[in-house]
Amino acid sequence: MVRDQIKMALLFVTAGAALMLLSSCMSFRSEMSGMYRADAPNSAPSAPVTVFFYFTHLEQEKGFDVVPKIVQPRRGFRDIFGESMKQLSNIRSFAKFTDNDNDIDNIDRRNFRDSLKRTNDFTIHITFKRENSFAKHVLGTIFTWGMFDIVPIGYSWDYIVNADVCNPSGKVIRSYSRTSDLTTWHNIIFLFVYPFYPSEMKIEEIYLESMQNIFEQIEGEAVLTK
Repeated sequence: MVRDQIKMALLFVTAGAALMLLSSCMSFRSEMSGMYRADAPNSAPSAPVTVFFYFTHLEQEKGFDVVPKIVQPRRGFRDIFGESMKQLSNIRSFAKFTDNDNDIDNIDRRNFRDSLKRTNDFTIHITFKRENSFAKHVLGTIFTWGMFDIVPIGYSWDYIVNADVCNPSGKVIRSYSRTSDLTTWHNIIFLFVYPFYPSEMKIEEIYLESMQNIFEQIEGEAVLTK
């Protein structure tokens, strides 16, 4: 009798694990807040300028991380940046720099970054921050495993994109912000839905839309004018 109960329990656990392995997801994003809508395009020509694009990528699980952590750019970020650059019409030349988590110990990189700020006409410092609630994600995972992924569970991340335009002395000329959130639902029934709602595509949309719109506003307001 006990042996049969053990076999049934093992069969139940095995079936549950198999369902978890087959689990898939589908992602939905919110509308971007803070979007710029130009009444009319800026037709005034601006003299070509040099620009230093300074990128910081952060991630924070609130309730677990005390401070945001520096992370590497997401896959395809170079292409996203290249596409967004088409919004700016008067860039003569530009330089790029991306924060690394070990820059605090690398004086050469810090000096190089600061020299780029001083030698270009403008610095555009763009910070991409991705954050969630650690407690909600842990509780969601426990519930998912407890229910063997029968009930759909949603996990949310907030994406905040901030941009500061500065002059060579470091004075902030303009600041911009865009925010959006992404919710990914996990369940076995989404196995055949996932190819149409992948989180990778939605995240890339957030990055591209936010940076394109910020650059469009910079162009429309003729901020990059000496």
